[in-house]
Amino acid sequence: MLVTTVRTSVGFWDTGDLQTVAWVGGIPYPTGYPLYAIAGWIWVHAIPIASVAARLNLLSAVAVALAAATICGIALLLEVRPLFAIPAGWLFAFAHTVWFRSTYADAHTAGFTAALLAIAFGIRWALRAERRFVPLAFATGGIALALDSTTVLLLAGGLLLVAARRLPARAALGGICAALAIVAVSYAYLPLRSAQMTAARADPTLTLGIAPGRPFFDDHHPSSPAGFRALVGGTEWSAGPTLMRLGTVASIRRTAEHFVPELVADYSESVVVAALIGLAFFAVARPIVALALFFAAIVPALFGGSYRAEADPERYVFTLYAVVALGAALAAEHALRAVTPARAQIAERLVAVLFAVALARELVTGRDLYLMRDDQEPANVGATVAAMTHDDAIVIAPWDWATPLAYTAYVDHTLGHRIVVCGFVADYAPMIRGWSRTRQVVVMAEAPPGIPAMRPRLLVAGNPNLYELVPR
Repeated sequence: MLVTTVRTSVGFWDTGDLQTVAWVGGIPYPTGYPLYAIAGWIWVHAIPIASVAARLNLLSAVAVALAAATICGIALLLEVRPLFAIPAGWLFAFAHTVWFRSTYADAHTAGFTAALLAIAFGIRWALRAERRFVPLAFATGGIALALDSTTVLLLAGGLLLVAARRLPARAALGGICAALAIVAVSYAYLPLRSAQMTAARADPTLTLGIAPGRPFFDDHHPSSPAGFRALVGGTEWSAGPTLMRLGTVASIRRTAEHFVPELVADYSESVVVAALIGLAFFAVARPIVALALFFAAIVPALFGGSYRAEADPERYVFTLYAVVALGAALAAEHALRAVTPARAQIAERLVAVLFAVALARELVTGRDLYLMRDDQEPANVGATVAAMTHDDAIVIAPWDWATPLAYTAYVDHTLGHRIVVCGFVADYAPMIRGWSRTRQVVVMAEAPPGIPAMRPRLLVAGNPNLYELVPR
């Protein structure tokens, strides 16, 4: 079902960047996502069918499906019968907020799945004391951090599982060493690949005299110490102040106002209330595990709801949705255990019907995702530029529109010898007049760009407009 709604073409913003980076083996936007870049390159080159964009989009659908299976596994671990555990995974996967983000490429989706799996291994250790799951939990946590460093917010809650029972020293040390090795090797890829890209002059913008460090091929140029810190630390979008305010009343209120209505709209009020009841009963029986799940869900949500620079805060509520789905399964199991044996079969069927109704509601709500599947708006940006500019034009565009343009130029190779320069036109003002002596310079912008000694000539009116910059 998830595969049928995967988008078939390039996207805007971060999605378009990742789709280009995965094919050319470049450096993604901050915070670098090194293991996702590596895995994405392998994934899109290993699959021989569909567009490169669709292949990477498919990876998100696979990640959500694995997350749903993990939720089912956790429910079974918590002694929920399969009749309720399996629908819990489906409830999560087809909640509109989650399902929507399974349709396009996003490193956060893969990172969340790995982090959730790490927590599942931790729960297995906490409940059953099976030693082999200790190193697995730590190593999988390392994979999550290498895929997406923001998973530290989720994993921090999972660390509470350590308090459930005394860790076996040797197994824990082995797991910690494995996690550190995975993270270290993955992040070492960024400066090494950056240096390789620079030496090969893979980024076409270098031929224009632009310094290394532009998006798609060598974002922030992490082979330099300053570039590595800026990329991995996301210093341009500092999250430090947000992290310091996570527990404040204002942060909690803002998060609740943003996410609670969406949660209720996706799951329905009855499912959310049932989940809270199920989680309350579970907290009485297994307080440490319940506390770990609570913090794993709440901390990322608080960050997403409070971080003003985040364009897509919903990517931080995956764990919240997972825990609510798990709570619904726990509520169903507890309700069934409360009825008499004579009525158990009827009650089981009734609860199964309620799950089916909730799932049917989600499937109906998700019909719009099928309409988005073949959205060509991002691809049309490249088609417009190809039709209205010279083969060797320099195309300056901000991140919004540069991302699908880069894919069109460097993955589809349908922009000829055009070079895509990502940024605002004012950033390159001193170079533009020199470029215009030998090549056509065009700009994608909402308003006519004001560049000294250059006159903007409208080529295409739309959203955005396309201007040619010509000497006065």
